[in-house]
Amino acid sequence: MPELLENHRPVRVTLAHECDLVTRGLTEMLAPYACRVQVVPAHPDGSPAQDVDITLHDFLDGFHLDAASLRLSVVPRSGRLVAYTWQPRPDLVARALEAGVSGVLSKSLPAAGLAASLEAIHRGEVVVEYGAVPPRHRAGGGAAALTPRECEIVALITRGLDNESISREASLSINSVKSHIRSAYRKMGVSSRSQAVLWGVRHGYLAEAPLLDSPAAAASVPTVGAVHPQAAPALTG
Repeated sequence: MPELLENHRPVRVTLAHECDLVTRGLTEMLAPYACRVQVVPAHPDGSPAQDVDITLHDFLDGFHLDAASLRLSVVPRSGRLVAYTWQPRPDLVARALEAGVSGVLSKSLPAAGLAASLEAIHRGEVVVEYGAVPPRHRAGGGAAALTPRECEIVALITRGLDNESISREASLSINSVKSHIRSAYRKMGVSSRSQAVLWGVRHGYLAEAPLLDSPAAAASVPTVGAVHPQAAPALTG
């Protein structure tokens, strides 16, 4: 019974080093979802509250790519660390994922998408969500050609869907999904889900997967590189 209660309590979220206006705005925005997400005010000095599940921190703001490294050890936090930023550039997202963040969320996200993303991160998934700011898609190389179906599945993995969700989305059996994933992983040179998400971000797969039911859509999917650049939905991994 304690486990059941724990699973149904709201996800506790705090902001690090944001002004009161941002905190109030986030609290009001998520108020309709208070049974799912609870915003815990930061300390007066801006440091995040403790004993929370997720700390949101805009440490990508002003981050320079020529810096030696992105050192998360200096970022104050409690629970999982998530970049909450107006600058979800793919290059910065890739650096953040490499450094071990649990997600990168755009401040342009609507309340429903933000609540769902925070819940997914709390479940242990890696979430990258650009919100209304579409990423720049670029062709990628360095891997053997992925088939159109593998491209679709890699895009869905990069969005963060689990195998069962991919099975439903792509209208494939779970065994076929696993087979395509194994084949794609070999071509991509990755061995884990988190590595696949990072690979997908780097190679422009952070967009909605095309529907292969249409012959025209299937023919337009590149063997390696960007899928159709649409506004990216929630991405977990």
